[in-house]
Amino acid sequence: MDEAMQSAGGMGGVLPELATNPSAAVARPADFIPLRLVVKPGDMAMELDRVDVLVGRHSRADVRLALPDVSRRHCRLVFSNGGWQVVDLNSLNGVFVNGERVIQAALQDHDIIGIGAFRFEVEMGNQHSGAEAVAGHKPEVPPQALSVTHLAMQFEGQRKAS
Repeated sequence: MDEAMQSAGGMGGVLPELATNPSAAVARPADFIPLRLVVKPGDMAMELDRVDVLVGRHSRADVRLALPDVSRRHCRLVFSNGGWQVVDLNSLNGVFVNGERVIQAALQDHDIIGIGAFRFEVEMGNQHSGAEAVAGHKPEVPPQALSVTHLAMQFEGQRKAS
């Protein structure tokens, strides 16, 4: 497990992957606010433009996190009643918001979500902090599945530059 944690710290070949899941397409409410997750440490980000996003290690997860301390179906990120929530799906290692283990929690701008060895900073809406968008896309364009190898190469280049 220590090796997996070190690997996640450097994010070598285990970066998050945003997948295309056509069956997950649900109409967005008029008050929808996109959710941006910035991988920490680092500045790579994923913009989520669906109202319900499954996060886990499973090949059918919308956001795939390829580490053994992430459950196959770890949690959901859900937009409802004008805001985002994270919901733990009975994961073994839990979901943390700002260091506190939660079963379900409303998310606020700049919260830190912990899922296994991954840490993500929450950014609400279209306010991009200049971070490199790894999986950003416009709402009218369906999301593209990204290669973990491609993401790893981008991260490695960033890491060497710093």
